[in-house]
Amino acid sequence: MPGEPSGERPWPTYLDDEYRRITAADGLSRDFSDNPLSIVALSAYAESGDVPEVRCRCLALLGALGSVDSLVDKLIDDPEPDIRCYALEYLLVNHPDRFHEIETCFAADLDSEINEILSCFRRGDPIPLYYYDMPLRDQ
Repeated sequence: MPGEPSGERPWPTYLDDEYRRITAADGLSRDFSDNPLSIVALSAYAESGDVPEVRCRCLALLGALGSVDSLVDKLIDDPEPDIRCYALEYLLVNHPDRFHEIETCFAADLDSEINEILSCFRRGDPIPLYYYDMPLRDQ
């Protein structure tokens, strides 16, 4: 596969599928970000893909491209805790004025990271960003 090292892989074979999907997502974002279909593909996988780590990577790439806002509200009730954490962190960083609405949405969530994030925000402490990668800004 293009972009992969030749010879012995430096990752365990059980990560082959995850690594290749992340590599593909990175390539879509890097090489085809001006094509609306790449945003559609990244969004579709982020919303309903079958590998949580790849879904988080797609969300981070969409966030860096400024194309994640429309998707985040759909992820609040996602069955995957990592995806809910991403949505919570993104909303608190980018839309802190929605805190009361967000807090209501996550009030019954049993995930300890989500509860910690909400507690930090209530106290005014920095939000521990477990999953949301702040987009790099061009200097």
